[in-house]
Amino acid sequence: MSTKRKIAVCVMSRANFGRLKSVIKNIVDHDELELQLILGASFYNEEVEFPVASRIQCLLNSDDHAGMVITTGLLLTQITQEFQRLNPDIVLVHGDRYEVLACATAAAYMNIALAHTEGGEETGCIDDKVRHAITALADIHFPVTNRAASSLFDYDYEHELPKVGIFVVGSPALDIVKQSKLKMENKKDYILVLHHPNTTEEESIEPLVEALSEIDMHKIWVNPNVDAGNKKILKKIHSQNVEFKKNLPPEEYYKLLANCKCAVGNSSSFIKEGSFLGTPAVLIGNRQQDRETGFNVEVFIKNDKESIKLAIEKQIDTGSMIAPSNKFGDGESGKKIANILAEV
Repeated sequence: MSTKRKIAVCVMSRANFGRLKSVIKNIVDHDELELQLILGASFYNEEVEFPVASRIQCLLNSDDHAGMVITTGLLLTQITQEFQRLNPDIVLVHGDRYEVLACATAAAYMNIALAHTEGGEETGCIDDKVRHAITALADIHFPVTNRAASSLFDYDYEHELPKVGIFVVGSPALDIVKQSKLKMENKKDYILVLHHPNTTEEESIEPLVEALSEIDMHKIWVNPNVDAGNKKILKKIHSQNVEFKKNLPPEEYYKLLANCKCAVGNSSSFIKEGSFLGTPAVLIGNRQQDRETGFNVEVFIKNDKESIKLAIEKQIDTGSMIAPSNKFGDGESGKKIANILAEV
């Protein structure tokens, strides 16, 4: 009988996988840990290089808020059954997506220790409520920065929640960036665009599309999240003269992020991974308005064509002066998390 501690890692989206891949690898390599990898929702059919313990099909083919809720409910039922079958010692989840809340809820009610990465952050949309709800359910916390950890300590003090511990480890996504050969000698002449639906307050995609159309540079547009409003964005993307990328592996996406002249949209990867790479970025709308950012980011809450265009042109002009930063980690987070999971 194995005496290894069983770690169920829940991956429900490409964002989950990109941020947890290094942790998964370090769990596999750790002598005292056993990986139980669970794939579901939009990541249900993806092929990965690690052994998969379970696949859960639960994503409702919908483009509204009700579809997100029903997906969460379907996942909650099925993940409960998988936790019963696998009997993990610890469940590990990442971030702030609605699917992750189902995994966290099941673990908490089944008295399974819950570990959560990248808590204590603020964004400005519904993701805040989901992230804070997972914080309330979790026992082991892996915030990225000291500021995020401070928020968790404040929350813990206010609510007197039992915790195993709060460990500042940085973002595991940076491990992949550090280990891969991503950067060219010179930035290539393209703009990288990744713009997700704002599920709290619908924002028009038109100003972004119009601003980009007036900038004479190649555009690479990455497929947005499968949230309410996704299909409207996809329809608009496919009507434009852009290069479209769908569901890229983390390494390929980070290579694009490392070598673009400017990253544009509302992805948190522009903040964390972009800062580590020194990639100029323009954040549009209020999806990330309260995020802690590095010097690479130009945040524009106002969503209009002229503001977006001017911000992109400014970032392209000053991009060479932006230095890479370790504000969000040093590229060794996965090993730190695996060691803590084995020791706590």
